[in-house]
Amino acid sequence: MLSDGVADCLRRHPEAVVLLFADMDHGPGMARAYVHRLMTLGLRNPVVVCRRYGPSDIESLQICSAADMGPLLFDGLADGIGLECTSPAGHANADSMPATLRPAQVVATAFGILQAARLRTTKTEFISCPGCGRTLYDLQSTIARIKEATAHLRGLKIAIMGCIVNGPGEMADADYGYVGAGRGKVSLYRRRECVERNIPEAQAVDKLVELIKQHGDWTD
Repeated sequence: MLSDGVADCLRRHPEAVVLLFADMDHGPGMARAYVHRLMTLGLRNPVVVCRRYGPSDIESLQICSAADMGPLLFDGLADGIGLECTSPAGHANADSMPATLRPAQVVATAFGILQAARLRTTKTEFISCPGCGRTLYDLQSTIARIKEATAHLRGLKIAIMGCIVNGPGEMADADYGYVGAGRGKVSLYRRRECVERNIPEAQAVDKLVELIKQHGDWTD
């Protein structure tokens, strides 16, 4: 808990960063209570919430860590996060547990959470509708081709929308948009402006890449 001595130290050193290790049950809730206590005392030191997870596959880590850290970030109660995934060594059933995730996977998960919370953008973000009866092209394969061509770019939002009915509204904050305009036809957007209409679908992904290059947002 936040002792008087620690509180006095933080008051004298507003540059100090608080590291909260939330490894206990209900850790995120305890972290929330701790930060509220800091706020009650008028302390505004940066807070980084850290949490250690047991042996896990990448999808489980992504779900659990996002559920733990996302609300804290969205509510402005954390300035940073620290994630760790422990090794199964020493567990009685270690042979049946998932292998330890690579550090790069854990780091990528942390950066993904920060980007979802709109705190730090480090990779291309893809926005897509689920598709419906108005979608007149193969949405899933198109998303895969666009990701393959543009996933290395940093800090862009690219929207892939099935049709013109809801697409422009749903992708209003995207940097570039790929929108179905009819059977076999696609329109391209830069932000909210339609810059090319009714492009043959077979050419549309290449045209999107050209558009990104024209506006200086492409890196090799």
